[in-house]
Amino acid sequence: MENPNTQTLYRYWNELRAGRDAPGRSEVDPRRISGSLETMFILEARDDGQMRFRLAGTRLCEWLGMEARGCMAEAVMAPGHEQELSDLARRVLRSPGVGVMRLRAVDNAGTDWSGEALLLPLRSELGDLARVMGCVNLDAVDRRRKPQPPLRLRSLGSRLTPIEIDPGLAAQDASARMAADPLGALRAPDGGKTGGPSRGFAEAPAGFGHAPREDAVEHRPQLTAIEGNPSAPRDADPTAPRRGRPNLRLVKD
Repeated sequence: MENPNTQTLYRYWNELRAGRDAPGRSEVDPRRISGSLETMFILEARDDGQMRFRLAGTRLCEWLGMEARGCMAEAVMAPGHEQELSDLARRVLRSPGVGVMRLRAVDNAGTDWSGEALLLPLRSELGDLARVMGCVNLDAVDRRRKPQPPLRLRSLGSRLTPIEIDPGLAAQDASARMAADPLGALRAPDGGKTGGPSRGFAEAPAGFGHAPREDAVEHRPQLTAIEGNPSAPRDADPTAPRRGRPNLRLVKD
């Protein structure tokens, strides 16, 4: 790891895992790594073995010339190198280990760029090793000189370093996750009662509500139709022909 942003992300992840094989995705606080966010990404391991982008930083998407979120890992690689990133990501989760890939890429102007990619294992909201947090950093990029999209990545080689795990902390962490959530799902700080956001990069779970009481039906919020001017008077007879009125109606709660 040669790029300062790559080193910063690794140090934060290593501190966060605290002797475990990997931290949980919901533990990641973006404010602690604000300088690395623009070139970061999170990959998701799908049931079919493919790796898909769950998140991608704005600068990384600008370099690639596309919104990477929702794309397979192969989409950001150059022809002949399609499987390099996804293969390393699967090895990172299977080992688990820290993956580093040396990169070279050519942008739309024909300029060569060198750099590196870092891949780090994360536990998903279900507690399994199914997420990879990483970043792509290119050398000699500044405000005056930057890639002209689209940019595609080529692997010059990769290395996987096994993670040193403290067995006691790993067992303690597994017990803590099970005690906190027997179903394996990390809930929002408010227990999902108010639908508030969960911590870090975790997605807020859907809240559960009780069936409405019969005596509360009349207090439900009503729908208000807006047609042009919301304060304009409505027709007395809703079945009367609508002369010259638009077909599109906006409705708000």
